[in-house]
Amino acid sequence: MSVSTATTVTSITVAIVSFVVFKMLFSRKDHFPIDGLTAIVTGGSQGLGLSLAQQLAAKGANVVIVAQDKGKLERAVKSIQACAKRPAQQSFLDLSFDLRSPDSAPEILKQVTSWNHGHPPDLIFCCAGNCHPGFFADVSIETLRGQMDTIYWSAAYMAHAALNLWKTPASSYGANKTSLPSTSTSASSPPTRHIVFTASTLAFFPIAGYSPYSPAKAAMRAMVDGLNEEVAVYNGARQSSTGVPAPDADIAVHILFPMGIVTPGLDNENSIKPELTVMLEKDDKPQQPDEVAKILLDRLKAGDYMITTMFLGHVMRGLGMGGSVRKNITDVFWNWLGSLVILFVAPDFVAKCRQWGTEKGMNSTRPAR
Repeated sequence: MSVSTATTVTSITVAIVSFVVFKMLFSRKDHFPIDGLTAIVTGGSQGLGLSLAQQLAAKGANVVIVAQDKGKLERAVKSIQACAKRPAQQSFLDLSFDLRSPDSAPEILKQVTSWNHGHPPDLIFCCAGNCHPGFFADVSIETLRGQMDTIYWSAAYMAHAALNLWKTPASSYGANKTSLPSTSTSASSPPTRHIVFTASTLAFFPIAGYSPYSPAKAAMRAMVDGLNEEVAVYNGARQSSTGVPAPDADIAVHILFPMGIVTPGLDNENSIKPELTVMLEKDDKPQQPDEVAKILLDRLKAGDYMITTMFLGHVMRGLGMGGSVRKNITDVFWNWLGSLVILFVAPDFVAKCRQWGTEKGMNSTRPAR
């Protein structure tokens, strides 16, 4: 290859890469419209779920919150209504269900679709769950199973029901297309339907003392990576010329990986957390749920798939991305940085645990207070 040809190829390559990077960093397309759409938020009576519901209402969404405690639901829905962008036009609903039951999600979606004039919800946020820290061998089998039920299975049941509803053409379940409450979407170009899961950075880098909790979050992460590929099949069917049935709208999945969040359950979590765990996570400064909710909605608007909320979380996402899709140049950067950091952090954490056992003994797994 001549010098001039090589220079031309290099120039074209640099131009293409520069264009791609520019599009990634500066694209202003809104990938996550909210105004006029209908959203379900599980775990919406408190904490991150409530903050999300309030911010969705402030952006013009019709909001359904799901939790168990009816008293909390009633108080929460009033606070959500108070945040509404257009109170007279927006609608709000609270539903009491135990999301650990496999029958709950189909019934929730059935009720919401009926309430929403025969149209499925457009957005689903899976925020339900709690954390029960402890050493794996110290907690009961019931606790281990309970964490999977509360965290993984509650989200899996909702995803299963939502995808089966969303991939079914409207004509199959008799939706009344003339009564859609949204005023901001076109029937000829329906908005993408999104389901957003709430995991934890512990899905990337487990810490001693979270063994009942982190496997459920890791299972959720693996499920969502698989769904990210599977919904591509449904979306591809919408472009097919074969005339086979296809979903009415594209479907997208996303997953949030927060670190600590200041929630009503945090005090209880801290009261049973092993001392070693407190020491190992000393650099985790819990964020307010309003802050996490705002970051999440901002990153969804930008089109992100895997979302973290602070510097340390970004590094943990980078080191644990594995086979997950890299959506932009920042994903590539954090993946590179995390891959370097983990070379030092992983052996350091193991060394700290060994030193803890040396100094305090095998039975030093008690709560911090």
